[in-house]
Amino acid sequence: MVWDGDCSFCRSFAERFEASSNDVVEFIPYQSLNKKYPNAPKLDYEKSVVFFSSTSVTIGAEAIFSFFNVIGKKWPKKLYENSKLISKLSEFFYGCIAKNRKLFGFFSRMLFGDNFMPDSYKISSWIFGRMLGLVGAAAFLSFWVQAELIISSNGILPFAENLTQIESFIIKSDLDTSKWLAKPTLLWLYKSDLWLNMVLLVGFISSLSLAIGLVPHLSILLSWVSYLSIASVSEPFLNFQWDALLLEVYLISIFFVPWRVFHNKNNIESPSTIGRWLLWLLIMKLMLQSGIVKFTFFDVDGSNAWRDLTALEYHFWTQPIPSWLSYYFDMLPMVIDKIALFFTYVCELIIPFFILLPRKMRRIAAILLILFQFLIILSGNYGFFNLLTITLCISLFDDQYLRKFNFDLVTDGKPFLKSHIIFKKIKRGLSFLVLILFVYSFFIFLGKDLEGNRLLSAGLNKKVSVLEQKILDFSQTSRSINSYGLFRVMTKTRPEFKIELQYEDSLWVPIDFNYKPNRIKKRPAFFFPHMPRVDWQIWFEALYYENLLSDPFLLSSYQNFLSTMVSKDLKLSNISIDEFLSVKAKKILKTLPPAERNSYLNRLSSSLNSYLGHSYWFAMFLSDLIDKESTVFHNYRIKDNLEIIKMKVSLSLFTFNHDSKNSSNWWVKKDIEKSAFTIELR
Repeated sequence: MVWDGDCSFCRSFAERFEASSNDVVEFIPYQSLNKKYPNAPKLDYEKSVVFFSSTSVTIGAEAIFSFFNVIGKKWPKKLYENSKLISKLSEFFYGCIAKNRKLFGFFSRMLFGDNFMPDSYKISSWIFGRMLGLVGAAAFLSFWVQAELIISSNGILPFAENLTQIESFIIKSDLDTSKWLAKPTLLWLYKSDLWLNMVLLVGFISSLSLAIGLVPHLSILLSWVSYLSIASVSEPFLNFQWDALLLEVYLISIFFVPWRVFHNKNNIESPSTIGRWLLWLLIMKLMLQSGIVKFTFFDVDGSNAWRDLTALEYHFWTQPIPSWLSYYFDMLPMVIDKIALFFTYVCELIIPFFILLPRKMRRIAAILLILFQFLIILSGNYGFFNLLTITLCISLFDDQYLRKFNFDLVTDGKPFLKSHIIFKKIKRGLSFLVLILFVYSFFIFLGKDLEGNRLLSAGLNKKVSVLEQKILDFSQTSRSINSYGLFRVMTKTRPEFKIELQYEDSLWVPIDFNYKPNRIKKRPAFFFPHMPRVDWQIWFEALYYENLLSDPFLLSSYQNFLSTMVSKDLKLSNISIDEFLSVKAKKILKTLPPAERNSYLNRLSSSLNSYLGHSYWFAMFLSDLIDKESTVFHNYRIKDNLEIIKMKVSLSLFTFNHDSKNSSNWWVKKDIEKSAFTIELR
C-alpha cells in the first residue's frame, strides 16, 4: 500500500490500516518508494492511494477495498465489483476526500484526536470493574445496616410475612404463575433473618470480589441475583431509580467485563463491542429520559418549573434530604441558577448524543457528565446514584486517552475458557438478545416520556401491544430493563411529619429522625454514599398527605386509616372495612338511604385501598414505634420505662432560613394545623 507521506490525514489512516493488517500488507509512503523499490511504476501517488498485489494494481477507492479483501474482509470488494452504483459512489466520495484532505484532516482530528488508531477500551474496563464493585459494596452495606429495621422479622415490613401472603394469594386465586416470577428472590428458599443476612453477605462479598478483579463475570452475576432478591421484597424502600439502575448495570456488565479468573492490570482483554455499546446506550437512556420528562410532565395546575426556568428556586430545599451544602447552593444568585439549569439541559438532552460520535466526542461527554454528577453530589444526598453514574461514564474513555494518566500497564493475558469456543458464542448470543431487548424497550420508554402526563390526565391511555406489554412485564419482574426520569414534576413545598409520643407522665416527646429536618436549628447532614431508606420514604409520604389536605373526606379517611391501623395494630391479613367504622358511624349509616350508604362505603373502600397500597408501610412504622417488643425501634423511643398512651401526627412546612437576624437557625418552620390528629392508644 503506497500513500502520500507528506499528508498527515493520509498518515493517520495508513497507521490505522497497518495496525489491522497483521503484517500481511506493507505500508510505505511514495516518497520512500523508489529507494526501496527502484523498479516501481511511476504513478500519481500524490493524488490517490495505490495498492499492489501479486495479481493486480488498484487505485483510489478500489485500492481500499482490495486491502480489506487481502486481510480477510472480502464482502466490500465483492460489493464494489458487482455493483456499478456502489463503485461509482465509492470513487466519487474518495475523490472528494482526496481533494479536500486538509479539511477532512481537521475534522478527523476534532473527532478522533491526533491518534487515529483503532479504539481500545481495556483500561477503562479494568477501572469500570473496580468502581462497580466498590459501588455495589456500598449499596449492599448501606442497606444491610437498615435491613433489620425495614424487612427483618421485627421490622416495618417483614419479608417473610410478605412472601407468605403472596404465596397464599397465588394458591387461593388459582393463578397460573410461579411465585418465583411474582417475586424473583432467593428468600423463597428460607424465610428467616439468618438467610436474609446470608444473601446480603453474598452480595457484599461478590462486590468486593469484583472490586479486586476476582472472577468478575461470576461476581457480577452473584451481585445481581443478591440485589434482585433483596429489592423484590423491600418495596417501597428499594423502589428508587438508582436501585433499578444498579440492577440494569449488573445485567449489562456481565457482557462487558472479561470472562477471566483474575482481571488485573497485566491480564486485560478488550471488552466486547456489544457489551460496550450496551453500557453507552444505558448512559444515553438515563440522561435523555431524565431531560425529556422535565419538559413533558406538568403539575396539577398545568405549570412546569423546568420550562419556566424556576426549578432551582425550589429544588435545593425541597429535595428529599438536603445537605448542609444545599443551604449554600440555595443562596446563589438567580443568574447562577439559570446557568446551572442550562448546563443541566445540555448534559441531559445534548451531550448524550456525543456518545454516538467518535472517541474524542465521547471523552467530552464523559468529562461533562462526570462534572455534572459531582455537582449533584455536592448539592444533595442521593446515595450511591451519582457514583454509579460516574462509573458508567468511565466506560466512555478510550485507552489512548487514559494512557496520558500513566495507565499504560496493560498486556494481553490468557482469556478464561479461551479454548471453549461455545462459551464465547453463548456470551455473544445472549448479549445480542439483551441488546435487541434493550433497544426496543428504550424506544417504548422514550415514547411514553415524549407523551408526558397530559394523556393520562385527560384519560386518554394509549393501547399497548402484546409484545410491548410482555417487555414491560419482564422489566417489572426483572427490574433490570428500566425507565428513568428523576424530578418529573418539581415540588414547591417541603412538608415534614411531626410525630409526638405522650407517656404516662403526660409529657409529649417528638421523634427525631437522623437525617430529616425536624428542628429549625438542626443542621442538614451529608452522608454520601449512604442511603437512609426510611427517611427518604417519609419524604414521599409527607407529600402524599399534603395533597389530601384540600379534600375533607380524603383528609379524614386518611387520618382514620392511620389511627385505626395503629390503635388496633392491624395487619393485611386481618383488615376489613368494618375495622375503620366506629360504632357511631355504623349507626348513622343504617339511617341513610341504600344508594347514599353504598356510595359512601364504595368511596371509603376505594380510599382505604389507595392508602393500603401507598401508606401501609407508614402505618406499620407508626405502630412499631409504640411496640415495646420491637427492639429495632429503640433509637426512636425516648422513654422505654414508661407506657405510651397517645400519639400525635401532624405536618409542618420547612424552608431554608436565610434571615441574617436568626442566623443560628437553618430552617423556618410553619405548622399546618388541620393536618394534626391524635391516636388514642388506651
